[in-house]
Amino acid sequence: MKKLLLASTALVLSAGLANAQALTFSGEGRMGINGSNQTGVNVWNIENRLTINFNVAVEADHGLTFGAWARARTSGTTTAGLSGSRVWVEASNLRLTFGNQDGAIRQSGVAFGYAGGCGVGYEGGQQCLDSVGLLSSHGQNSTGADNEQMAQIMYTMGSTRVNLSHGRMTGTELGIRSTFDAFTVAFGYGDYDLGTVSTVANGDWTVTGVSAVQLFRDDTVTLSARYDGGSWSVGAIVARIGTTGQRNVNLLGVPFGPVFPARDWTNWQINGTVALGGGNLYGFFGEVYDGTVVGLSYGYGLGGGATLTAGFEHVRDQFNVAGNDITTASVGVAFNF
Repeated sequence: MKKLLLASTALVLSAGLANAQALTFSGEGRMGINGSNQTGVNVWNIENRLTINFNVAVEADHGLTFGAWARARTSGTTTAGLSGSRVWVEASNLRLTFGNQDGAIRQSGVAFGYAGGCGVGYEGGQQCLDSVGLLSSHGQNSTGADNEQMAQIMYTMGSTRVNLSHGRMTGTELGIRSTFDAFTVAFGYGDYDLGTVSTVANGDWTVTGVSAVQLFRDDTVTLSARYDGGSWSVGAIVARIGTTGQRNVNLLGVPFGPVFPARDWTNWQINGTVALGGGNLYGFFGEVYDGTVVGLSYGYGLGGGATLTAGFEHVRDQFNVAGNDITTASVGVAFNF
């Protein structure tokens, strides 16, 4: 009986080890100094963060592949724990995903960057002004449960990818991206349910008394293109963000005052990269929510997946209010594993 039990245990363990080969880990570590000037006073922080991704892949019969993902993230001052998960099934270049995930605009609706931007600094942008407001699109939660029930279909054909995502309480997004030789073009569209809200950080709240602005989203349309010249690139993106209204948020984070009438914003930016001094220089300029935006970042590879990066972003006269400005800057190292 002991031999039978031992044999059974060994069989179960070997099967478990075989399945465990489908589990991989990846992630990022970073450390640096970042600062901001949003009230006429410079504020700076010593920052670090560790992210570990848990990736599962299983090959089944009938050409089916299953996968899953979750994330753990912590910093020197927070222990956020696990994110919400997502699980998918894929066959013949068609993937169906349920769970915590970026929507169609972030996945396929932009020709470059994350949501069209977030390319400044070692942390990938403090303001992400180069995303031209597209961070209001469907996005995953990396530090906790996603309160949205999300489903998404993705179809890939060569260098073309089409995504269709739906959140049961927020709306539907479509993203299409394709590459032709050195050109990449993308289109994104989002139709959001009544009551869907995104929050935009405001400028100098000591002047305005407004720390943020709530936007009641209606729909979003974005077009973008990028040319890759090898050692250099140039790109452009435009996003029309429609709202059914907006409302101010006070210094305590509480909405106040009237809901302003519906309006549309046309946000845009032009960006470029160039190899310089053994590293890579990135810059952009444009207009976001009536404010003039500019950013510059330089990254130098240290080997082993580590990059030393310094950068800054600035928005001037945001929401068309004179002196309503935000400046952020950082220097630090990030490495992938």
